[in-house]
Amino acid sequence: MLNLNRRLKKLEALMTDDAGLMPDSPRWMAYWTERVGKILAGDDDVKGCLIPLEVVDAIMQGADLERLDDYR
Repeated sequence: MLNLNRRLKKLEALMTDDAGLMPDSPRWMAYWTERVGKILAGDDDVKGCLIPLEVVDAIMQGADLERLDDYR
């Protein structure tokens, strides 16, 4: 049982980011949306923060969708 527990913890570590959240989940997106907002606002507590590429892709995709709405 101890071996199974150890293997499960390893798997969980592979499936989550440094914040302990699963990428592409609603909680993950809410967390990163807030973090990116703080980074863009220049808050001192997030300086030097690395933003996952998946977050940048999601933000860019959202921006593209907003632009499409402007043309409709």
